[in-house]
Amino acid sequence: MLPRPALFLVASWLAVPGLAFAAESGELTPEKVAAIRRDEAQALAKVSEEYGNRRPSEMSTSERREAIDKEQAASAAVLEKHGVSAKEFARYEARMTPEDNARAKAEEKRLADAAQAAKQAPKPAAQEEVHIQQGFSNEDPVEVETAEGAEPAIDVGVPAENVVIE
Repeated sequence: MLPRPALFLVASWLAVPGLAFAAESGELTPEKVAAIRRDEAQALAKVSEEYGNRRPSEMSTSERREAIDKEQAASAAVLEKHGVSAKEFARYEARMTPEDNARAKAEEKRLADAAQAAKQAPKPAAQEEVHIQQGFSNEDPVEVETAEGAEPAIDVGVPAENVVIE
């Protein structure tokens, strides 16, 4: 029989790879999956729009090949943007529980609602042009504070009695 320390050493060799796998799969969450799915759908919609939203049967062979290549590149770019490999993403999606799928769908709905709200948000009103004056002059005096309907008061310098020279 193996001595106790050797037994613990062998057991740790068997447990460490499992812990590393658990830490690796911890990167993806149903919320992140929902964001990836949404970004991927948008990227694929852009590619489809580029080809006139035609079905593959309506395209020539070369167009179909180009469309497929662009779709694959778009999907890869989305996964790269989120820092996930295609293999890791596919594995996580395959192992998602029904609860995870429900969370992902709820997150997709929340993201869609947020995007819709952002589109419907009122645009800021057109900014008025503001005249900026560089310095003061006697030809173009500046009013600092005035009351509504009051006569403008113009001060021409500081009174001599208020000037202190040291």
